[in-house]
Amino acid sequence: MRGLFLTFWRERIRPWFGRMTKSTATRGIASLWVSLFALGVGLLAVGFAWVADYSAEWQLEFFDTHPEYALLLPPIVFPTVLWLVNRWLLGAGGGGIPQTIQAIRHPKPRWVGQLLGIKALLGKFILTPIVLGSGAAMGREGPTVQLGAALMAQAHRIPAVAKRFDMRSLIIAGGAAGVAAAFNTPLGGLMFAFEELGRRKWMRHTSSLLMAIVIAGLVTLVLQGNYAYFGFSTATIDWAEHWLIIVGLAITTGIIGGVYGRLMLMLVSPNFAVGRLRNKHPYAFAFACGVLLSGMAYVLGSDVFGAGYEVTKTALQDEEHLNPFYWLIKLVASLVSFASGVPGGVFAPTLTIGAGFGNAFAQWCGLEPGALMLLAMVGVLSAVTHCPITSFVIVLEMVDNHELVMPLIFTAAMAAQVSKNILPTSIYHLLANQIRLRP
Repeated sequence: MRGLFLTFWRERIRPWFGRMTKSTATRGIASLWVSLFALGVGLLAVGFAWVADYSAEWQLEFFDTHPEYALLLPPIVFPTVLWLVNRWLLGAGGGGIPQTIQAIRHPKPRWVGQLLGIKALLGKFILTPIVLGSGAAMGREGPTVQLGAALMAQAHRIPAVAKRFDMRSLIIAGGAAGVAAAFNTPLGGLMFAFEELGRRKWMRHTSSLLMAIVIAGLVTLVLQGNYAYFGFSTATIDWAEHWLIIVGLAITTGIIGGVYGRLMLMLVSPNFAVGRLRNKHPYAFAFACGVLLSGMAYVLGSDVFGAGYEVTKTALQDEEHLNPFYWLIKLVASLVSFASGVPGGVFAPTLTIGAGFGNAFAQWCGLEPGALMLLAMVGVLSAVTHCPITSFVIVLEMVDNHELVMPLIFTAAMAAQVSKNILPTSIYHLLANQIRLRP
């Protein structure tokens, strides 16, 4: 009996125990590496936010003190930065989220190397603040997603990580962590991963995804405090009394977001004349975009430049009325900046356009602007991304306002449905379709 037990131990139990111990150790090492890279994503996102926000603030001050020189920056910076991207820093151009989505679709070394490689990471980190400092009506949030995805993709080079995690999961985790750190919205980052990046069919290792988001969020919390991206809002609206206004706002923002996304697609797609012109003469086109943006600023003032973050935050906090055409100015300025092809995102401008339109809508209806600004932000963002849950959660976390939960959910859902009649799917996925590998 004793001999039978020893034989069973040597041939069955001990090998199994050894494999289990080895597997557990490998899993632990891989998870530790992923945690360290998630910590790096948080630090990278916070550092990038500081640099980008400083550049945007400097530009507005420079325009106030030396407008004649500030107007020269876009025509000079846009083609120069685009040349640097095309010549030396492949993958660093554009918004960042489409590049991340395309790498998730095709997680092969060549795709990942061009879209999320070291050159793309360095180029995005260095060139985006320069572009924002020139006055481009763009944001840092989309680029932060690409930075997070690019850094996390580098973890796949470590053998222990490569054995336990596939490239897609790492990229999704990095992008989601980037959203969480950029907006200080951990739930929004999680929903963005499920609704936009992963599209449900590529999601694996969800516990590691959560871990990455939590770690990146903790870094933001430690370094920047428990802040709300657009400040804390207590604005509310009586659903029973103003339901018709809410329905009208949801439908209108769905149309605006759908048209906005459609115009973005037309500017880059070779199926349209302007897209073919842009592809044929990229640097002349970027120069023309810079001239047009400066011309708008010369006529309309500083509202043209920047993503509009400070203006939106102030209007939300103080319940102030904005120029009724502020949203339209931002829409055109962001389209012009986006068309140039330089690094910079449209996530923040989308929110600004929504906030500006909600403010104007409130003036037309004779209501306080705060609540309608938040509803319009959700509506336009949902219409552009076709991600109503993500849009609702992100805006809710941005202002920490739980009084508007039901109106926000309704507006997000309605706007997304309306937008589908104009924009077939998320603009980020449509833009990802336009990305081609360089030889």
